[in-house]
Amino acid sequence: MAVKKVPKGIKFEEALQKLEETVAALESGELPLDEAIEEFQYGTELSKACLAKLNLAKAQVEQLNLEAAGRDEVATEPLKEFRQESMPSEAESVEGEGNGSNGTGF
Repeated sequence: MAVKKVPKGIKFEEALQKLEETVAALESGELPLDEAIEEFQYGTELSKACLAKLNLAKAQVEQLNLEAAGRDEVATEPLKEFRQESMPSEAESVEGEGNGSNGTGF
């Protein structure tokens, strides 16, 4: 049983689309058991990739908020990788998380 691999450097939107397609295929109930297990494993990896992208976007937004407040307390090392990947819509996706007490959603 060969599990599909998530391409390195996959864009958030592409990973999310593939995850949605995988979920739809699993929910259809039409896949043979072995193929359903493979798709589930692939979906798990896609989910991890999406979460990693969202966490990077959240870190960037938090960094921008700190810089806007005149503080530079967060290390920017992990953000170098993020800035190489253009993902403007993910920051909007995480906006609803958190307690929202500061108006940023974090």
